Amino acid sequence: MKVLIVHNRYQQRGGEDAVVASERALLEKCGVKTALFEENNDHIRGIGSSLKAAASSFYSIRTSNKITDAITAFKPDVVHVHNWFPTLSPAIFGICRRLEAPVVHTLHNYRLLCVKASLYRDGRPCEDCIGKSLRLPGIVHGCYRESRCGSAAATASMLLHWRLGTWSYAVDRFIALSQFAHDKLVQGGLPAEKIVVKPNALDYDPGARGGAGGYVAFVGRFTDEKGIPTLLDCWRNSKDLPLLRIVGSGPLEKEVREAASQLNNVEWLGPLSSDRTVEVIGDATALICPSHWYEGMPRVAVEAFAVGTPIIASRLGTFAEMIDEGHTGSLFEATNGSALAASIRNYIGSPLQRMRPQARRQFELKYSGEANVAKLLEIYKEAQHSKCGPVRADLDPVRAA
Repeated sequence: MKVLIVHNRYQQRGGEDAVVASERALLEKCGVKTALFEENNDHIRGIGSSLKAAASSFYSIRTSNKITDAITAFKPDVVHVHNWFPTLSPAIFGICRRLEAPVVHTLHNYRLLCVKASLYRDGRPCEDCIGKSLRLPGIVHGCYRESRCGSAAATASMLLHWRLGTWSYAVDRFIALSQFAHDKLVQGGLPAEKIVVKPNALDYDPGARGGAGGYVAFVGRFTDEKGIPTLLDCWRNSKDLPLLRIVGSGPLEKEVREAASQLNNVEWLGPLSSDRTVEVIGDATALICPSHWYEGMPRVAVEAFAVGTPIIASRLGTFAEMIDEGHTGSLFEATNGSALAASIRNYIGSPLQRMRPQARRQFELKYSGEANVAKLLEIYKEAQHSKCGPVRADLDPVRAA
């Protein structure tokens, strides 16, 4: 089998980029021939370029020609699209249909439903645009890069492709990372019969670790949506909690630095290599995930289960689905630092230690490379046998004109 992987890389490497590399490695290991068609967001700087990028999300002639050449030259059995926004544009799906290439699209976020792609605004989950024909809230609040003009351009592009039937007609299979995401996407209008749930996974097995470090850990980008304010407030108000070791960097780095300098039970390790990060997670009693938003499928959570580390996380979205209370971790009310502290106190010590085999078992059953690639190949076969119908010229707006 030959698979063309299509991805618009982010300016700062994140979880989606890691998933693309991981799945490609898994496919290559089992004999699938792959090629990567990749663009990037490096040119987007400032309001002007953001507006131009939002407009190009409607149609990009340059990338459309390039993807046409890539498909023609490689002749893939399946085209697997990860992120297309903003450089590639949804026009690639119409091109795949015209060239009779089956399409699988992994939905790492909520881009099809929300101009910000996160269903998050003003410190809380936001579903104001789901089910709205014009999606005006996203424009009024300037949700795309804090620009109303950019939000209007990106929203108009997305709504046009909904109108053209790109999402219902030109994609053979969508991959949702969780049942929660599946349900939101169906609520937003995607055909349920085309959505398959397949979580992210690791392309390697780090092995179970002992969790003997005597600390809990946070690993991630320092942003509001990742729950940094709740995390720091929790430790400021609860001096009895165990040592918190924080790995990462980001916009709220100053706040993390200050907390680490002021509190005896908070330590900032900075950004670490992937191997070193897994070591920190493996030695931790628990991984803390205090997110304020609907996470997709955080790689760090999969890594925690891989090394047998239980997770204490916000009761939101995917986490409520991943974590079995009292068996693989614990859930607490999002944005509530007192609830986080109570959850840690309730399980710290031997209860968390007893959860480690069950956390590891979750990885083996759901998130291992073997389980992932088997499901992925099954989805590819379904896409190849999908019956999308004859090619429609109007899926390619420029050709239709």
